Amino acid sequence: MKDTLVGEKTIALSISQEILTTSVEIPAIPDNVRQIFTMVRQPEEKIDIPEFAKLVEADPGLFTRILQLANSQYYSEMDKIVSLRAAITRIGIKETVNSVCLQFFQKLLPKFPDIKGFSYNDFWTFSWACAVANRRLGHPMLGMDVLPGDLYMAGMLHGLGKLLLAIHYPEKFDACVAKAREFECPLAEVERDMFGTTDGLVAARVLKTWQLPANIIEGVGYYQMPEQAQPEYIIVAGLTQFAYNIAALSGMGTCGDGNKMDLSQTFLGQKPGLSIARENTQEALLREIFKSLKAKATYLGPQAVKPVARPVSGVVRTRPKKKPVQEAPKGIVGWVKSLFKGD
Repeated sequence: MKDTLVGEKTIALSISQEILTTSVEIPAIPDNVRQIFTMVRQPEEKIDIPEFAKLVEADPGLFTRILQLANSQYYSEMDKIVSLRAAITRIGIKETVNSVCLQFFQKLLPKFPDIKGFSYNDFWTFSWACAVANRRLGHPMLGMDVLPGDLYMAGMLHGLGKLLLAIHYPEKFDACVAKAREFECPLAEVERDMFGTTDGLVAARVLKTWQLPANIIEGVGYYQMPEQAQPEYIIVAGLTQFAYNIAALSGMGTCGDGNKMDLSQTFLGQKPGLSIARENTQEALLREIFKSLKAKATYLGPQAVKPVARPVSGVVRTRPKKKPVQEAPKGIVGWVKSLFKGD
């Protein structure tokens, strides 16, 4: 397994270098946006709102987007506002930060031609849903000890590799999506067959050029295979996988995957020592996150795909549950250590 991963990482490096040198130019992150990203990673109550507003005002596109959102149909009964401070007050700092991140990445990263089952607008809708779900999984009550801001960024960027593959290898990636859909199998499995690696590993190699925190890069790199991540990154990768599947079940956008994994079959969902592995916790998370996504869909603009109504009377079972593994030691640190002692 280790040799296989080394080979996949080598191929991912080769593919990413080819993409960046021949077909896709990834611009450098502007200083004001890099500072915004630093704020995004902080707890909401620690964000310096005047400083955040100053950074947003330095980018006309971000400034305009926040004003449009504050004056959108969602707030149609309120007076029109023209100042950024008033817009932030109306929307709330957390949702303003979320919208800024989405707007920035959409503006920075190139478009790809729509393919069947994987359109540009659906791609960003799904990425947003994954980011919102991932941020929620960082709540202290779940005890996962990961910054919600890091999880939000990993969720937003998890699909970068798909975007790049769709641009540089449109026919080949189209075939991957079609095969995953036809056989209802994970897209990562098809990518390994056709590319020799996964979109997550390709994305991770590209994100390193942005010098983002390792926690975010590795969470993206291993969201399709958390068990292969290094011990210090296994939680963020596992949570991103968990959020990815919540987004898939929500019906918000599309991810190109042919398999909607039951949450109990995700990497963290199979660890009975964790709160997130309990069925009642999963059901509560689904209800809360689905409700949140539906309420916040206006932030995506008129092109957003509305979520598909799904009953949430229990966690959907798409395949038989695997035999539970041995109870893990209490605490995140003890649990991670146990993974490398034959657990």
